[in-house]
Amino acid sequence: MGFCDILKRIGIGENGKQPSSGRLIKSGKLIRTITGHNGEVYSVAFSPDGRHIASGSSNGTLRLWETEDEAHVRAFLGHDEGVYSIAFSPDGRHIVSGSKDGTLKLWEAETGMLVRTLEGHDDRVSAVAFSPDGGRIVSGSYDETLKLWEAESGQLVRTLNGHGHWVWSVAFSPNHKHIVSGHKDKTLKVRDAKSGRLIRNIPGHKDGVTSTAFSPDGMRIISGSWDSTLMLWETETGKLVRTFEGHEGNVYSVAFSLDGRHVASGGWDGTVILWATETGQPVRELTGHEDKVNSVAFSPDGGYIVSGSGDGTLKLWG
Repeated sequence: MGFCDILKRIGIGENGKQPSSGRLIKSGKLIRTITGHNGEVYSVAFSPDGRHIASGSSNGTLRLWETEDEAHVRAFLGHDEGVYSIAFSPDGRHIVSGSKDGTLKLWEAETGMLVRTLEGHDDRVSAVAFSPDGGRIVSGSYDETLKLWEAESGQLVRTLNGHGHWVWSVAFSPNHKHIVSGHKDKTLKVRDAKSGRLIRNIPGHKDGVTSTAFSPDGMRIISGSWDSTLMLWETETGKLVRTFEGHEGNVYSVAFSLDGRHVASGGWDGTVILWATETGQPVRELTGHEDKVNSVAFSPDGGYIVSGSGDGTLKLWG
């Protein structure tokens, strides 16, 4: 398959732009296995244009790969311990990483150059996310806080306390109005992104909430938990819409497709499950990893899923 074919498949035209609508991966077939990390793969992310995949590992490195042929582009070196979470800026120019060493680092995606280190957390940084406009970064930590940072300057804007336990996941809503976080105390918390005010505490899971994501329209939130389930919630009310059951063991990562019609999840059982959002039923199960699946992400149009695993590999499914 040539590069042009890959770009068409992941939704990038000759003008470099993506179409407005997404589509489902066709068969769930394993396209390729990507090796190169010397340790667990904790986090994976597609670049906004779909051309690259970034991954973070337990050995403290980030790596950038070409989606087309798994070619290793570059390594990002600087963290002293494992990289738990990574995210691309909306324009694709930067990558932010959160680490067990307690820091965030902002990198140039094109060169691998370290732009700056953001310090302030008192424990490992378990989750990071860019705001939709790229202006701010939110981080969550085992120090039981969220922190908001200015992306351009690295200045700390605000520390959000009152979580009572480890923060395991963070996400901005598409309209930039809300931040959702997942916690070891079995709850999700929705906050005002501007003021940091707690809007809603959402109980329901029977164990820690490891991963959270907003639907593309921002109307719903999906969460994954150590209780082996995914739960779909209404953003405005915190009402539980439905529960997704199918994993055997902890759910470590969840992600929405671009059109919101599907959800992907990865877990302790080593599988990636693709779900229909409106029914909560599994569409297909992707097997092949030899250890737990720590992270999953959709390509920009939903045509691919990438997964990162405790077996040290990434797998691309299509």
